[in-house]
Amino acid sequence: MTLPHGTDRLESARLVLRRITPDDLPFYTRLHALPEVARHLYFGGRPRTPEESAAWLQSVLASYEQLALGYLAVVRKADGALIGRCGITDLVVESAEPEHGLRKGWFARAQAPAGVALTFECELGYTFDPAVWGQGFATEAACCVRDYARDVLRRPYAVSAIFPENARSRRVSERGGARFDGQMEVVGLTWDRYLWPLATGRATQLEPASTK
Repeated sequence: MTLPHGTDRLESARLVLRRITPDDLPFYTRLHALPEVARHLYFGGRPRTPEESAAWLQSVLASYEQLALGYLAVVRKADGALIGRCGITDLVVESAEPEHGLRKGWFARAQAPAGVALTFECELGYTFDPAVWGQGFATEAACCVRDYARDVLRRPYAVSAIFPENARSRRVSERGGARFDGQMEVVGLTWDRYLWPLATGRATQLEPASTK
């Protein structure tokens, strides 16, 4: 995600959110390999390999340049420790409700099929080291990103894609003001769709549909 003009980070009471750098790779390699983290993120709950984490980091760096969107590293102010990630990333969904089954989506617009009417959205996502779970850091970071998406990016809404069994992530979204908005199918998996209404004083509207 782009950061406010003239600065290179977002801040909350206990956290700094900054762009991810190649030096952060060891932390994310370890985080992605933890079974308790992977089971809420990836197909079949399989931990990522070091090579997959390296490719993920490169995709984040590319998203900064190509879309002005992306995850940010979350750093704890008290000790400077890197504890997770949170940010706004690319999400594309079918504009029309299907007659049967769930609306399909893709976590990158390049993966969407041609000839389909698409709605370009953004996903507010967050992943944290289990060592800091239960301390409110995910909610604090998500609310920081929410406020930025509303006040700076002027987004009318954001979406969080959450596995139905991930109760912790649901609670983070709900504490930040998001509400359940049905389900969608992304990468062959069923996700709960949580909608963050960001527009002030008017009804939340979908982004104009585009045809790829």
